[in-house]
Amino acid sequence: MLPAIVGPLVMGSHLTSITMWFSLALIITTISHCGYHLPFLPSPEFHDYHHLKFNQCYGVLGVLDHLHGTDTIFKQTKAYERHILLLGFTPLSESIPDTPKKMQ
Repeated sequence: MLPAIVGPLVMGSHLTSITMWFSLALIITTISHCGYHLPFLPSPEFHDYHHLKFNQCYGVLGVLDHLHGTDTIFKQTKAYERHILLLGFTPLSESIPDTPKKMQ
């Protein structure tokens, strides 16, 4: 909590601005950690992959991950194909199914 409040305090932000900033941050964090890819909301696939592989996909937007190459393995996965804005109500597990596992 301390690092998030230091910026607004140093810059002397208005209480309304701080409230809006923290509300937005909490909403985005909730969407990223909910575990569901909900329609019309940003995809949590990138952040879910970060929890799967702790040395990949650090950022929120993915720009710095692209520049530093920490998203290269993610781009080779099925999760990357599903990392889109869902504009319908068909689950992505149906429209982009997992590849069948080979039987031995």
